[in-house]
Amino acid sequence: MEAIGSIAGSPAGDLVARDESGVLWLYEGKGDGTYAPRVRIGGGWGVFTHLVGIGDADRDGRADLYAVGASGARFYAGTGDTAAPFKPGVSASPHTNATDLDSVF
Repeated sequence: MEAIGSIAGSPAGDLVARDESGVLWLYEGKGDGTYAPRVRIGGGWGVFTHLVGIGDADRDGRADLYAVGASGARFYAGTGDTAAPFKPGVSASPHTNATDLDSVF
């Protein structure tokens, strides 16, 4: 599980978790220390070895996700939408593409 901040737009922090089959799940925080039932974000996340909540790296007011795997790294910008919390990933490297992301890397 990765505490990623509020990716669903609510004032409470959310969690994302990947299961053994590579499905990524959103657990939206309710603000009272509990979470709403999980929502499936999507499949295919098993190719990544690391998923890291990186705050608002692109400075749009929404929490983002950085994913790293054998084929490289991808940046997933947050949308604030529970049904589709991340935009499609873009190739990223904190050493070479930081200006492309307008980020704090």
